[in-house]
Amino acid sequence: MPDPLEVLKYVHEEPALLEPVTPDADPDARRREDRSDLPDGVSVPLDELLDTRDVYRGYLAGTNHTDDEVGLTSLRSPDAYVPPLLDALGRSWWARCTGQDTVEELGPDAVRRVLCAPTHTTLLVTADTPVAAERITAVAGRAPRRGAEALRTLLNDAPVVFFPEPAHDGHDWSVFSAHPMRDRLVTAFRAHPAPETRRFILPYQQARSESKFYFDEWQLTASPLPDYIEEV
Repeated sequence: MPDPLEVLKYVHEEPALLEPVTPDADPDARRREDRSDLPDGVSVPLDELLDTRDVYRGYLAGTNHTDDEVGLTSLRSPDAYVPPLLDALGRSWWARCTGQDTVEELGPDAVRRVLCAPTHTTLLVTADTPVAAERITAVAGRAPRRGAEALRTLLNDAPVVFFPEPAHDGHDWSVFSAHPMRDRLVTAFRAHPAPETRRFILPYQQARSESKFYFDEWQLTASPLPDYIEEV
């Protein structure tokens, strides 16, 4: 197979325990060295520490090998991920929170634009019915593990919550859900072929090191892929 022009990776952890004091809670394997524990003097309520409810999380990343750019939104073909995301995870109502802590309801075209370029977006949510603005702003702008209880509360109303993540070029998307996402996304990817994009699904535990996260930089043509990496 020729070298790929574009590569999309979906890293999943299902289920994932949303623990606010665990450094490994950040699904972005590329920035593990930047993670730190909670600041001195910050305590976590006991009921939050003992909460064992599971969430489901994923991380969407991409590499545009043609232009040597790294980041999901750097892909030349957003159809490789936008229609599958809308089909698999989207509900009838969408909203985003901006950097000014303002909640904006989004129509279908606006949702697509935000997924392609989340500038000025701190949080993107989708639900069956409108969600109270204060539920959204309580989570926006905070790392998931630092606002774990607020995120759990939001997931009760908005089953899927997207966090834009800065990439080397553009953005990736971190996703939290009240329900499993992996199988739904795999089905949606297969229903929306993307000939110029190779798309891979892999578990978080096998993608935590930088070399494994960036396997497409060196491993696609050098050797067979490990069994835990699935191409769809």
